[in-house]
Amino acid sequence: MPATRYTIQPGDTLTEIATRFYKDAKVVRSLAGYNGLQNIDLIVVGHTLEIPTRAELEGRTKADKIIVKNAALKTPNGLDEIISTFGDPFPFMKGDGRISSDWWKSIAGSATLPRPVPLSWAPGQKVTSFGCHKKLSGVFTDVFAAIEDKGLWGGIRTFGGCYNFRVKRGGNRLSTHSWAIAVDINPGTNQMGTAGDLDPQIVAVFREHGFKWGGDWTGKGKDPMHFQFCTGY
Repeated sequence: MPATRYTIQPGDTLTEIATRFYKDAKVVRSLAGYNGLQNIDLIVVGHTLEIPTRAELEGRTKADKIIVKNAALKTPNGLDEIISTFGDPFPFMKGDGRISSDWWKSIAGSATLPRPVPLSWAPGQKVTSFGCHKKLSGVFTDVFAAIEDKGLWGGIRTFGGCYNFRVKRGGNRLSTHSWAIAVDINPGTNQMGTAGDLDPQIVAVFREHGFKWGGDWTGKGKDPMHFQFCTGY
């Protein structure tokens, strides 16, 4: 089945929705995790669910099968594994949806870039490092170093950021940027819903380091600027 979206209707349950789209109620936890839901019994009428292919839901698409040699950190699949690996932001959230500064303090790390890169929102300003999850400091540093070593740095034109506590564009769930486990590259020419223009060799380097590419997604959710260190979400 192709990826699609479904708006929750009165009387719906997540188990029924899972059964309707996948013919299997057992995937309800995976569907919840993909959509950032911690409780399968708490769904909101009018909210939109992302209904990916079952392979995408379970983190076993062709692109996800790349084996990262000597990886110090396994790429998590789904919300439960993301929280287990990178921490739980929900207790840090305030009643108005904002996040306590203690959340960032608990996960803060930094990655180094081999060359200065202009910020996408302030091209006159260049950065040589950026804040990320502390467990990925080495991973992010290594992936950008590998891009440089392979002579691909010319394909990195602007840096679109890493940590940003917010919901995913066009959705209701927390973005993976909320854990500082995702980066956006060349946002200006890689908008959501487009094919983008990223060098496939750069995409391959990210994949070899355990990242999922948003360009693998389909339809309006396709996000070619985006790389995240998790699948099934």
